[in-house]
Amino acid sequence: MAIFIALCIHEIGHIIAAIILRIKYERVKITLFGFNLKADTRNVTTLKKVVLFIAGPFFNIVCYFIFLSTKYIEFAQMNLFLSLINLFPIMPLDGGNICKAVMENRVGDISICRYMIMTNSFFIVCFIVIIYISKNYLFLLLILMALNGILKENEYMVEKSIHYSYSKFKRKHKFY
Repeated sequence: MAIFIALCIHEIGHIIAAIILRIKYERVKITLFGFNLKADTRNVTTLKKVVLFIAGPFFNIVCYFIFLSTKYIEFAQMNLFLSLINLFPIMPLDGGNICKAVMENRVGDISICRYMIMTNSFFIVCFIVIIYISKNYLFLLLILMALNGILKENEYMVEKSIHYSYSKFKRKHKFY
Protein backbone atom coordinates (compact mmCIF):
# COMPACT_ATOMS: atom_id res chain seq x y z
CA MET A 1 0.00 0.00 0.00
CA ALA A 2 2.85 2.39 0.81
CA ILE A 3 4.44 1.90 -2.63
CA PHE A 4 1.07 2.72 -4.22
CA ILE A 5 0.90 5.97 -2.24
CA ALA A 6 4.50 6.84 -3.18
CA LEU A 7 3.70 6.19 -6.87
CA CYS A 8 0.61 8.39 -6.59
CA ILE A 9 2.68 11.19 -5.03
CA HIS A 10 5.16 10.84 -7.89
CA GLU A 11 2.46 11.17 -10.57
CA ILE A 12 0.76 14.03 -8.70
CA GLY A 13 4.09 15.86 -9.00
CA HIS A 14 4.01 15.40 -12.77
CA ILE A 15 0.36 16.45 -12.98
CA ILE A 16 0.91 19.62 -10.92
CA ALA A 17 3.94 20.51 -13.07
CA ALA A 18 1.91 19.93 -16.26
CA ILE A 19 -0.86 22.18 -14.98
CA ILE A 20 1.53 24.95 -13.88
CA LEU A 21 3.50 24.76 -17.15
CA ARG A 22 0.27 24.51 -19.20
CA ILE A 23 1.34 21.25 -20.79
CA LYS A 24 -1.64 19.30 -22.05
CA TYR A 25 -1.98 15.75 -20.87
CA GLU A 26 -4.38 13.09 -22.02
CA ARG A 27 -4.51 10.68 -19.12
CA VAL A 28 -2.72 8.95 -16.31
CA LYS A 29 -2.58 5.23 -16.92
CA ILE A 30 -1.54 2.30 -14.80
CA THR A 31 1.12 0.16 -16.46
CA LEU A 32 3.22 -2.82 -15.51
CA PHE A 33 5.82 -0.36 -14.24
CA GLY A 34 3.48 1.82 -12.15
CA PHE A 35 1.68 4.94 -13.26
CA ASN A 36 2.36 6.93 -16.40
CA LEU A 37 1.28 10.48 -17.30
CA LYS A 38 0.64 10.75 -21.03
CA ALA A 39 1.61 14.38 -21.76
CA ASP A 40 1.82 16.08 -25.13
CA THR A 41 5.41 17.36 -25.18
CA ARG A 42 5.79 17.81 -28.94
CA ASN A 43 5.68 21.63 -28.93
CA VAL A 44 7.11 22.19 -25.45
CA THR A 45 10.44 23.84 -24.71
CA THR A 46 13.32 21.77 -23.37
CA LEU A 47 13.21 23.58 -20.02
CA LYS A 48 9.51 22.81 -19.55
CA LYS A 49 10.10 19.15 -20.44
CA VAL A 50 12.91 18.89 -17.90
CA VAL A 51 10.78 20.53 -15.19
CA LEU A 52 7.87 18.19 -16.04
CA PHE A 53 10.06 15.08 -15.83
CA ILE A 54 11.92 16.14 -12.67
CA ALA A 55 8.68 17.04 -10.82
CA GLY A 56 7.79 13.43 -9.92
CA PRO A 57 11.16 12.57 -8.34
CA PHE A 58 11.19 16.01 -6.66
CA PHE A 59 7.84 15.30 -4.95
CA ASN A 60 9.19 11.96 -3.74
CA ILE A 61 12.30 13.65 -2.31
CA VAL A 62 10.11 16.22 -0.54
CA CYS A 63 8.11 13.34 1.00
CA TYR A 64 11.37 11.71 2.03
CA PHE A 65 12.38 14.78 4.06
CA ILE A 66 8.86 15.25 5.48
CA PHE A 67 8.66 11.69 6.83
CA LEU A 68 12.36 11.14 7.61
CA SER A 69 12.11 11.96 11.32
CA THR A 70 8.76 10.28 11.94
CA LYS A 71 7.58 6.78 12.65
CA TYR A 72 7.04 6.47 8.87
CA ILE A 73 10.75 6.16 8.11
CA GLU A 74 10.15 3.17 5.80
CA PHE A 75 7.72 5.28 3.75
CA ALA A 76 10.35 8.03 3.60
CA GLN A 77 12.99 5.57 2.39
CA MET A 78 10.59 4.18 -0.21
CA ASN A 79 10.07 7.70 -1.59
CA LEU A 80 13.83 8.29 -1.74
CA PHE A 81 14.37 4.94 -3.49
CA LEU A 82 11.59 5.70 -6.00
CA SER A 83 13.01 9.15 -6.79
CA LEU A 84 16.56 7.83 -7.27
CA ILE A 85 15.47 4.91 -9.45
CA ASN A 86 13.41 7.27 -11.61
CA LEU A 87 16.48 9.41 -12.26
CA PHE A 88 18.38 6.58 -13.98
CA PRO A 89 18.84 7.56 -17.65
CA ILE A 90 16.69 4.65 -18.81
CA MET A 91 13.71 5.08 -21.09
CA PRO A 92 10.83 5.26 -20.07
CA LEU A 93 11.98 6.52 -16.66
CA ASP A 94 12.13 10.26 -15.93
CA GLY A 95 15.93 10.30 -16.15
CA GLY A 96 15.77 8.84 -19.66
CA ASN A 97 13.16 11.38 -20.69
CA ILE A 98 15.31 14.21 -19.29
CA CYS A 99 18.34 12.99 -21.28
CA LYS A 100 16.22 12.69 -24.41
CA ALA A 101 14.73 16.18 -23.96
CA VAL A 102 18.16 17.77 -23.49
CA MET A 103 19.63 15.97 -26.52
CA GLU A 104 16.72 16.77 -28.88
CA ASN A 105 18.10 20.24 -29.67
CA ARG A 106 21.70 19.10 -30.02
CA VAL A 107 21.72 15.86 -32.02
CA GLY A 108 19.54 14.12 -34.57
CA ASP A 109 16.78 11.62 -33.84
CA ILE A 110 18.86 8.64 -34.94
CA SER A 111 21.68 9.60 -32.55
CA ILE A 112 19.20 10.02 -29.69
CA CYS A 113 17.71 6.59 -30.35
CA ARG A 114 21.14 4.99 -30.53
CA TYR A 115 22.20 6.70 -27.30
CA MET A 116 19.04 5.61 -25.46
CA ILE A 117 19.37 2.01 -26.71
CA MET A 118 23.05 1.94 -25.70
CA THR A 119 22.31 3.42 -22.26
CA ASN A 120 19.42 1.04 -21.61
CA SER A 121 21.59 -1.91 -22.69
CA PHE A 122 24.38 -0.81 -20.34
CA PHE A 123 21.97 -0.63 -17.40
CA ILE A 124 20.46 -4.01 -18.29
CA VAL A 125 23.92 -5.57 -17.99
CA CYS A 126 24.56 -3.70 -14.71
CA PHE A 127 21.25 -4.85 -13.22
CA ILE A 128 21.87 -8.45 -14.31
CA VAL A 129 25.25 -8.36 -12.53
CA ILE A 130 23.61 -6.86 -9.42
CA ILE A 131 20.93 -9.56 -9.44
CA TYR A 132 23.55 -12.27 -9.81
CA ILE A 133 25.72 -10.92 -7.00
CA SER A 134 23.02 -9.89 -4.53
CA LYS A 135 20.24 -12.33 -5.43
CA ASN A 136 17.90 -9.30 -5.19
CA TYR A 137 15.25 -9.72 -7.87
CA LEU A 138 13.85 -6.20 -7.42
CA PHE A 139 16.25 -5.14 -10.17
CA LEU A 140 14.43 -7.49 -12.55
CA LEU A 141 11.70 -4.84 -12.79
CA LEU A 142 14.32 -2.28 -13.85
CA ILE A 143 15.59 -4.70 -16.51
CA LEU A 144 12.06 -4.99 -17.85
CA MET A 145 11.76 -1.19 -17.90
CA ALA A 146 15.03 -0.87 -19.79
CA LEU A 147 13.95 -3.52 -22.30
CA ASN A 148 10.64 -1.70 -22.74
CA GLY A 149 12.58 1.50 -23.39
CA ILE A 150 14.76 -0.18 -26.00
CA LEU A 151 11.69 -1.52 -27.80
CA LYS A 152 9.99 1.89 -27.75
CA GLU A 153 13.12 3.63 -29.05
CA ASN A 154 13.47 1.06 -31.84
CA GLU A 155 9.81 1.57 -32.73
CA TYR A 156 10.32 5.35 -32.72
CA MET A 157 13.43 5.03 -34.89
CA VAL A 158 11.60 2.83 -37.41
CA GLU A 159 8.66 5.26 -37.57
CA LYS A 160 11.03 8.21 -38.15
CA SER A 161 12.88 6.25 -40.84
CA ILE A 162 9.64 5.39 -42.64
CA HIS A 163 8.44 8.97 -42.42
CA TYR A 164 11.77 10.27 -43.75
CA SER A 165 11.80 7.75 -46.62
CA TYR A 166 8.20 8.54 -47.52
CA SER A 167 8.90 12.30 -47.53
CA LYS A 168 11.98 11.79 -49.70
CA PHE A 169 10.03 9.55 -52.11
CA LYS A 170 7.18 12.06 -52.24
CA ARG A 171 9.54 14.96 -53.08
CA LYS A 172 11.35 12.90 -55.73
CA HIS A 173 8.16 11.86 -57.52
CA LYS A 174 6.24 15.08 -56.79
CA PHE A 175 2.88 13.57 -55.90
CA TYR A 176 0.23 16.21 -55.31
